[in-house]
Amino acid sequence: MKKGLRFDLRATLLLLGGIFAFSPLYSQQFDLVDVTGQLGNRNTHAHTGKCAHTFLEAKQEKELGFFGTKQYFESWVDQKIEARKSNPKLSAKTNADVRLIPVVVHVVHTGQAEGVGTNVPTSQILEQIRILNEDFRRLNADASNTPAEFLPVAADANIEFILAKQDPNGLPTDGIVRIQGPKNSYNPDTDATLIGQITQWNPEEYLNLYVVPLINPYIGYASFPISDLPGLNSPPTSTLTDGVTIDYRYFGMGGSAVSASRGRTATHEVGHYFGLRHIWGDGGCGVDDFVADTPEQDASNTSCSPTFTRESCGSVDMIQNYMDYTPDACMNIFTKGQVDRFNVVLENSPRRVTLVNNRATKDPELLDLDLAISRIISPTEYICSPTISPVIEVLNAGKNRLTSGRVELRRDGALMESKRFTFDIETGETATLSFKDFNISNSGANIEFKIIQANDQGDQNPLNNIKFSRPALQEEISLPFTANLNNFPGQFTVENPDENFTWEQKTITISNNSQPVISVSNYDYEAPGELDYFISPLINLEQYPNAQLVFEMAYANYEQAGFEDQLIVAVSQDCGNNFDLANATYQKFGQSLETSDPTLDEFIPSTSSQFRTEIVNLSAFKDLGTVRFAFINQNAYGNNVYIRNIRVLPNEEFNYGLIINELITPTPIGDGTHENEIYLLTNSGNLPVSSFLFSRIVNNSSKQTFLATGDAVQPGESFTLSGSNSTSPGKNKMELEVSNPNFDQNEPAGNKATRYVIEDDNRIETPWRQNFNNSTSISPIYQTINPESDRTAWQIIPVSSGEGSNNVAMLRDQVAGNSYWLGSSLFDLSGRSQASIFFDLAAGEVSATTTLSVLASVDGGENYFVVSEMTGSELSTVSVGEANPNSINDFARKYVNLSDFAGGENTDVRVAFVVENGAADDSPIYIDNIELFQSANPSPVIPGEGMTILYPNPAQDIFNIAFNLAQYEEVNIQVISSAGMVVQDLDYPGTLNQTYSFSTELFSKGVFIIKITSPTIQETRRLIIN
Repeated sequence: MKKGLRFDLRATLLLLGGIFAFSPLYSQQFDLVDVTGQLGNRNTHAHTGKCAHTFLEAKQEKELGFFGTKQYFESWVDQKIEARKSNPKLSAKTNADVRLIPVVVHVVHTGQAEGVGTNVPTSQILEQIRILNEDFRRLNADASNTPAEFLPVAADANIEFILAKQDPNGLPTDGIVRIQGPKNSYNPDTDATLIGQITQWNPEEYLNLYVVPLINPYIGYASFPISDLPGLNSPPTSTLTDGVTIDYRYFGMGGSAVSASRGRTATHEVGHYFGLRHIWGDGGCGVDDFVADTPEQDASNTSCSPTFTRESCGSVDMIQNYMDYTPDACMNIFTKGQVDRFNVVLENSPRRVTLVNNRATKDPELLDLDLAISRIISPTEYICSPTISPVIEVLNAGKNRLTSGRVELRRDGALMESKRFTFDIETGETATLSFKDFNISNSGANIEFKIIQANDQGDQNPLNNIKFSRPALQEEISLPFTANLNNFPGQFTVENPDENFTWEQKTITISNNSQPVISVSNYDYEAPGELDYFISPLINLEQYPNAQLVFEMAYANYEQAGFEDQLIVAVSQDCGNNFDLANATYQKFGQSLETSDPTLDEFIPSTSSQFRTEIVNLSAFKDLGTVRFAFINQNAYGNNVYIRNIRVLPNEEFNYGLIINELITPTPIGDGTHENEIYLLTNSGNLPVSSFLFSRIVNNSSKQTFLATGDAVQPGESFTLSGSNSTSPGKNKMELEVSNPNFDQNEPAGNKATRYVIEDDNRIETPWRQNFNNSTSISPIYQTINPESDRTAWQIIPVSSGEGSNNVAMLRDQVAGNSYWLGSSLFDLSGRSQASIFFDLAAGEVSATTTLSVLASVDGGENYFVVSEMTGSELSTVSVGEANPNSINDFARKYVNLSDFAGGENTDVRVAFVVENGAADDSPIYIDNIELFQSANPSPVIPGEGMTILYPNPAQDIFNIAFNLAQYEEVNIQVISSAGMVVQDLDYPGTLNQTYSFSTELFSKGVFIIKITSPTIQETRRLIIN
C-alpha cells in the first residue's frame, strides 16, 4: 500500500532527509523574474550598448515636460540655426575665434596609487585632451580615411579643450582632481547623481569630465543640453548630473586604457554634451538624428576594417561618424550639420554658453595679500556638548607667501578672542587655526569668524574674510523610543539643503483610519539628485549596543525608467553634521524600495498592505558611541515616499529570515523529465515576507539570480517555490540561496543549501536481479548519492560467504541530518498486474531514529512513495554489536509488494533504498541480492541457482514452473501427453526468476511430460493432473 502521496510534504521531508521542524504549509504562488547581472569581461572595444546618455535625457524630459521633449529641443535648434544663417557676422565670428572649453578631469578611483588601474596616469589624461582637440578640429591623423563621398560635409568644429587653469576659488590648478570613490563600480542609471556628489566643479564654468569604473556594458554617458527656456533665468535641471562620464579603460590612450581605445568614447560623449544624437537616431530608417548631412541609418554599426562599408535605408551609412558605435579605429568625422548644432548649443544653451573662453581658460589674477576662511571645522551646525572648541581652516588665496594672520572670534556679537596666528603657507595651501574653548546655552549661539590681518597688514580681499556658524545643541533619548509624528519634527531635525521640497508631516487615510506620516513629494520635486534629511536625536550605542530602528515605509515607482528615488538610512558620528552615505547599511531604490505597483500618477497609499516594515540593526555602529541616524531621501523626480511608526528599540526584536528546507524536485535520483524544480522554504523570521532573491549555481556554472514576489508569507509558514529545470545527465551539484527577504539589508545575508542529484535514464529489463557480484561499482544498473553533502554513500565491498565472487552494498560512517540513496535504473511494469522486491538486509545496532525506507516511483523518480519503512530496532538483524557481512545468518530476507506500481502506463518505474536520520556511531548497514519478481507472493518457491521447480505435482487447478537462472534466457516449455502428442508449445524470452502458471482446464486428466529447454537447461519432468 502507498504510505505517502506527492503533495504530503510531511512524508516528503522524511524521505529527503529533512532535519527541519515542520510548520503548517499553505499553497503560495511566487513569480520568479530572472535578474541575473550581465557577466563577462570587456576585452575588446565594442561600442554595443556603450552609451547611457538616454537615461539622463529621459529624466530631463520628465523634469521639463514639453520643454524637455525631443520635439521642442529640435524645433528650438532649427530656429537658432536659421537665425544664424540670417546673421553672417555671427557665423564669421564663430569661424574666426577658437572656442576654448575649460575641462576639469575628476578621476574617481578605488584607492589605487596614481597611475595604477582606476587612478589613471596624467599622461592618459593629456592624451585624451589631445584626441578631443584633434577630433573636434579635424586634425586627426585618420581624417584621410574619410570616404570621398563624405569629404564635402566633413567639418572643423573650431572647438578646443583646455585643462582648467583656475579652480572655483580662482586659484591656479592643473585641472585634474583625484578622489577615492565609495564604490568599486558605478551604474549610469542609479549612480549619475552620486558621482556628482563625490566631486564636481560648477558646471556653468567647467566641463566636468569624470573618469570612473562603470558597470558592464557601459563605457560612457553624457548629459544632454537644454534650450534657453522662455521665462527661466537659470536651468531647472539638477547640476549634479551635468557633465561627461567615461570608463577609465576607454579614456584616452595608454596607461590604464585597453589597447583598442583611441579615446573616441570621450569624443562621442562630448558630442552628446554639445547636442548631438546617435547617427541612427536611436531607431531605424525614417528615425532622424536631426542633422541634414548625415544619411539615414537603420541601426548602429559595430564593425571596423579598412574595406568595410555598410548600406541601409537606400544609401551608404556614415559609419565613420563619431556618433555611431563604430570601433575607435574607424571613427574620423563630424559633419557641417553637426557643427551647426554645436554652434547653437554653445551660443544659447544654459551651462554651455557660459563655458566658452571663460575665466577658467585663463591664468588666475591674484592679489598680493589674500587670506581666506575656507571653512569652519568647529563648531558645526549640530553639537553634542555645550563646550565649543573653535577650529577654522584658512587658505592663501593670494600671490605672496603668508606667515601670519589675525582672526577675531565673536559669540552673539561679543568679542570672545582676537588672536594672531603664525603659519607658513604658499598660494593654494591651507592652515588650521584653533581658539580657546567656551560654552553655549541650550538655545545655541551665533558664532562669527573674521580675518583682520594677513602678514600683519590689512587683507586685500574682504569678500572671503567672514564665515558664520549657528551651532544647535542636540538631545539624547532613552530607548525604547517612538517618534510622535503629530508633533513634527519633534525631537528630529529636518535638513533641506536646496530649500525646496523636503520632509513634511501629512495626515492621510489608511485603511479608513487617519494616520500621521512623514513624506517627501518626489513626484513634484524637479531637482533630481537632491538630498533631504530627517535626522534623529542622539542615541548612545555604548548603552544600547544592539539597538534596532524599526519603521514602516510605502513607495510606488514612477512607471518609467530612470526616475527611481532612493531612501537611505545613514549614521553620523559627529552629531549629525556629516553622514556616511557610502557605508550606509540601508540603501533602497527602484524595486527594492517599491511596496506598491508602479504608476504614472502621484502615489498616495490608502491601505496598510502598501506599507512594509523595515528594520535597521544599529549594532554595526556600536563602536561609534553616541550617534544620530537620518532618513535621507535622494530625489529622482519619481514618486512620493512615506514613512510611519518610527521606533528605536533597545534590542533587536524583529528580523526577516528565510531558510531552504529542501529541494523537492528534482529528487536525489530521477530521470530528468521534470519540467520544474520545486524548493521548500520556510519564513524563519518574525515578519511577513512577500519578496526575496533566489539564486542558484548548477555544476559550478554562472550564478543565476531571480526576484521572487507574491502574497505575504507569515512567520513560521512554509511554502514551495517553482523554477525552471537546470540539471543535466549525470551527477549535478546545486548550490541554492535565498536572501534579502523584503529586500532586507541586515545580516545574515542569506540562507544557503547545497544538494547533489543524479539524473539517470538508464533502463533495465524486467524482472531483474542485483547481487553486486559482477562489478566493484554500483552503477550503471544502480545509482547512489548522498544528496546533502556528496559524501561516500553506498559502496560495494567483497565478502567471503558463498562460492565464487560475492559482493554486498554497504553504508557506513553516516552524518547526522544526511540521507543516503541507493536507486535502481528505470524498468517497465506496464504489462504486469503484480510485482514485488526481495532483498537481503544485515544491520547491527543503530540509533532509534535511523530509518531505512524503500521508495517507489512510476514517473522516473520525479515523485516517490514510501512502500516500506524500518526504524531503529526494526532495522537491526542482530541483537548486539555489528552485523557480519560474511555470515549468511546475519542477513534477513525482506519483502516489499510493488503491485500498486504495476499495470497501466507504468513504464518508468524505479525503486530506491534510503537511509536517513542516522547517527555517526551507527553500525554499518548491508544490502544484497535485490530481486524484482513479476508476482507478489511473499513466500515464493525459489529453485536452486540455474534450476527449475514444477509444483504442485500432482496438480488440480493450476501448476507452476519456477525458474532461477543466472542471466536472462529464452525458455521453451512443451506439455506432452502420454500418447506423445505436444499439446502445448510455448516460448518465454527474457526468463530470469519468473514463475509461469498453467491452468489444468486446458488439459485432460492424466500423466503429462513437461519438457523445459533453454541454453542452460534441458529438463524433462512428469506431471500428474487429477
